[in-house]
Amino acid sequence: MVILGLILVLVALALGAALLMGTSAPEVSGQDVDIRLFDTVTINLNPLTLVIVGMLTMLLLWLGLVLIKAALTRKAKQRRLRKEQAAEARERQARLEAEHQEDIAQRERELEDQRTSTEIARERAEAAERHDPTLETQRMDTRGEATRPVRRDGAVDDATRPMPRKGDRRL
Repeated sequence: MVILGLILVLVALALGAALLMGTSAPEVSGQDVDIRLFDTVTINLNPLTLVIVGMLTMLLLWLGLVLIKAALTRKAKQRRLRKEQAAEARERQARLEAEHQEDIAQRERELEDQRTSTEIARERAEAAERHDPTLETQRMDTRGEATRPVRRDGAVDDATRPMPRKGDRRL
């Protein structure tokens, strides 16, 4: 592309030089060209001035097109950069939201574990109080005599044994 651009620039310079040399010839430079604008203004130019004005016009046209292309390229690059930044921000926000949700779930699991542990401890304490003869007051039977609680199966009460929970299998 660079080589093609250089070739085009050299061709343009050669054509411009040929036009300048061709219009500066004595037989051509003596002629004047009348340019009428909107039937009200008439400009009288010699051929060399007309060629130079044409070259300047083409230069301004080329410069305008280059500026337009540069502006459009810059805007496209800015749009692309904004889109990439927005996508990164969305990804970062989604990641932070997922981490936040995971933290909340972890805290809820820990809280549920604490509640379960508290309930188990409370149940064990209640069972220990029910089965500890030193903590329990003596009960009166129907005749008014004091009795001591005895387990139905005749075994000794063991308050340190864990309480069975739902889903536990007995061996």
